[in-house]
Amino acid sequence: MSAPATPYFSLLGPVQAWHGEEALALGPPQQRLLLAMLLVRRPAVSELDELIDGIWGEESPRTAVGTVRSYVYRLRRILGPALATEGRGYALGVPDGAVDLSVFEAEVARARARVAAGDLGSGAELLEGALRRWRGVPLAGLPGPFARIQRERLAELRLSVLLERLELDLLRGRHARLVPELALLCAEHPRNERLRSLRSTALERAGRPGEAGDASAPPAERRPAGPGGGHVASGGGVAGPGGGAVPPAGSGAGAVPPPAGSLPPPAQLPYTTSDFTGRDRDTADLLRTLRPDGAEAVVISAVGGIGGVGKTALALHAAHRLREHFPDGQLYANLRGVRDDPAQPGSVLAAFLRALGVLDSAIPEGAEERAALYRSRLAGRRVLLVLDDARDIGQIEPLLPGASSCAVLVTSRSTLPELPAALRIRLDVLSSADAITLLGRILGEARIAAEPAEAAAMAELCGGLPLALRIAGSRLATRPGWSLAAFLGLLEGRRSPFSATAAGEDGVEACFRLSYELLDADEARLFRLLALPDQEDAEAADAAALTGLPYERAEECLERMTGLGLLESPAPGRYRFHDLLRAFARARSAEEDGPGEQAAALARLCDHFLASARNAYAVERPGHPLAGLLTATRSPGTAVSVPGQGHRLFTAQHQSVLAVAVQTVRADPSSVALVADLVLALDPVLDGSFLWGALVEPARLMLGLAREREETRAAGRLGYMLGGALYQLAQLDAAEAVLLDAEVDARDSGDPAVLTEIHNCQGLVWLGRGEYDRALELSGRAIETGERCGNTWGAGNARTCHSVTLAAAGRLDEAARTARLGLGSARAAGDPFRQIYALYALGTVARLRGRPDEAIEGLREGAELAARHGYSTFEVFHLGEETACHLAAGRPGDAVTTGQRVLELARAKGWLFAEARARRLLGTALAALGETDRAREYLTRAVELLEPIRPPEAAQARAVLDAL
Repeated sequence: MSAPATPYFSLLGPVQAWHGEEALALGPPQQRLLLAMLLVRRPAVSELDELIDGIWGEESPRTAVGTVRSYVYRLRRILGPALATEGRGYALGVPDGAVDLSVFEAEVARARARVAAGDLGSGAELLEGALRRWRGVPLAGLPGPFARIQRERLAELRLSVLLERLELDLLRGRHARLVPELALLCAEHPRNERLRSLRSTALERAGRPGEAGDASAPPAERRPAGPGGGHVASGGGVAGPGGGAVPPAGSGAGAVPPPAGSLPPPAQLPYTTSDFTGRDRDTADLLRTLRPDGAEAVVISAVGGIGGVGKTALALHAAHRLREHFPDGQLYANLRGVRDDPAQPGSVLAAFLRALGVLDSAIPEGAEERAALYRSRLAGRRVLLVLDDARDIGQIEPLLPGASSCAVLVTSRSTLPELPAALRIRLDVLSSADAITLLGRILGEARIAAEPAEAAAMAELCGGLPLALRIAGSRLATRPGWSLAAFLGLLEGRRSPFSATAAGEDGVEACFRLSYELLDADEARLFRLLALPDQEDAEAADAAALTGLPYERAEECLERMTGLGLLESPAPGRYRFHDLLRAFARARSAEEDGPGEQAAALARLCDHFLASARNAYAVERPGHPLAGLLTATRSPGTAVSVPGQGHRLFTAQHQSVLAVAVQTVRADPSSVALVADLVLALDPVLDGSFLWGALVEPARLMLGLAREREETRAAGRLGYMLGGALYQLAQLDAAEAVLLDAEVDARDSGDPAVLTEIHNCQGLVWLGRGEYDRALELSGRAIETGERCGNTWGAGNARTCHSVTLAAAGRLDEAARTARLGLGSARAAGDPFRQIYALYALGTVARLRGRPDEAIEGLREGAELAARHGYSTFEVFHLGEETACHLAAGRPGDAVTTGQRVLELARAKGWLFAEARARRLLGTALAALGETDRAREYLTRAVELLEPIRPPEAAQARAVLDAL
């Protein structure tokens, strides 16, 4: 049968097109959205400005015109002359019979004509046939305002036609068969009065009028428990038209729960002090209230009180004792309510979603959508949330779960009267007896017993405030020769400096001042400046950089402050502030240092970070000239001597480093070149450990500042890093736009070493789209640029990317020669990264040549190198390719074993493409083993993930799925 001249297009589900039985690759989501707009508006002309508004709304990028024209160019290669240019717009000339939406509308019109002629049966059958054309949510997965509006319009259209069919069935006496269908539809649309009325009529005619009241029950109570009812998906989604599972709005890919056992339940509670004292009644009340006991609503308990009174200590003490009652996990967030930078609900929700197994790439952009997905994730789980140091109800509300199986413990200085708490505790200072007990646990019982009257006086002087007692006790604990009486003598004449009751928060400040006044000049300056960076904790090298002190002196100062109770040390060599002490230190810095010295201190810290990252870069990428092209630093940085050391240095603190970079450039915009180079120098760490999710927002902010200041070199470098992050996170359209701007900036600023990397990344974007000729052109340009400017590392890396693209294009001999050349070059340079990548490329070629066992040998060598040097990203890639080799060798059981491992690693990293590929391979292996249901589950999800980001692989997954 010859293929029709015009493809057949579908809008009643994911946007797709076919030539006969062959599905056409329509490109990334925004390109498919453009096609949808032309199809809906045909045969009218869609103006260029209308298309840009429909795709991006009011936030269109500078490159919007070029991007739309690029999409049109690619679509024209598929559609031919049917896609015509008309002035500044485009029109699509396809007949109504080639678009499922038009066919649906025509069938509905015919059905209505039959009904008008009195043929109810034929009309109902035509309507039922028309409704079967729906394949899910219309325009599923497409972004932008046009798609959103059309989804709403088409959903209403389908519902109205469905209601017509239901009414016809009722008129035809089919009430018995309608009862279960209407029950499900009422659950799906609880506020639709027409559906409720139809259900009542059907029940009455079926002789079951007493059940009509059930329709008013909450939807969750009326839904059937199993998938057989068609309206509850495994991830909490509601079934769409045609019975396919559709994720809830805003859920993203993360709405599907992870496979059992793939991620442990979150256990985020910080450590609790071993000398917790008193609060027996408060603890008992919390334990009793928060234990799950079949409550119908989320149980919330609130602990309030002044700073330093022990709210967090009590909350964590109780939360640790409740852990066994919440086996699905415990989530913790410090909301920083009293700080100048309180935690934003959207950021907290993103962190919680990651802890609950949601991929970075599946976390929605908006806070409301994140909250909806978060509540979906918590549905049916027993999870305890501790929200520490809340600012107000607005900060808390988005974080409250909807599941009654969860419990929430909130601490705040405010009473939070709007919070619907089952228990409120206003924490008071410790009683005299408990205060003395706490002092004894800090100082030792012997010292208290030797001076009981003085101990009582000390407890009274501290006003029973735990924080003040700890600071006073810490000072005395580090001076075992001091008597309590001598210490009290130091305070003679002061007005209750620690008193929380008499002097309020001023009493706490007086307590801090007492210890602060004991510091020498170096210690006091370090105390002030150490509080400035937005870091949870710091190490001695950071302190030395902030102040310019020698490392040994900085370490002495830190230990002295820890001994005085002004700092905590959660781990050897790391130091942090209590929030109150940080605020006190920042206030002292504002008084004594001023904005200029504060900005200079932050710049010195970034200088230290850059020096350390540069040291790592030179080791990780031998032969790359960039290490010598970064901003000169005063700090020597932390020494790095072997590959992988940089990963260990920065992986755990990469988010803090990026936060400080943002803080630095905000304090002094002229530092944008420094922070741009810092971000660029982190490239090997972010790439090797797949930490790209943390970079996107900081890079966007810094890139905006660079453009405002017309710092073209910095903009090119930041644009390269942002574009690379977006590519890795499978946002190919956004990556392409950012990289195009970065290319212009790098060329204009004369930065060929970075231009090499930009071209290579552009090639990877086009490889992801399956456009091999364009990808080869760009990777070839990267090789040429790198060789011309002396960037041997970049040229070598681009050569391996070129070989991978050649293999994908089926040019295996060229791919093998190019990969072998890259491997030899990498081994000669002692470059493990490029060796690992070249071994991956050669493994792919060997598999495609039908030699899977030979491929596995090289892949395992590469995986071992990756593990040894900290390149966890390539561990995932090599394991994935090994999985494909097992399949090619006819060992589907082995493929399942390795594929499951890849899936676990990919999900833990939030690596969408690696997860999608793993699901495709697993589904294929399970199909070969005859496990059809599991295979279908994996392959369906693989298709959903791959269609927007890797259309060629999506087609492979769909081919296996269709054959089941």
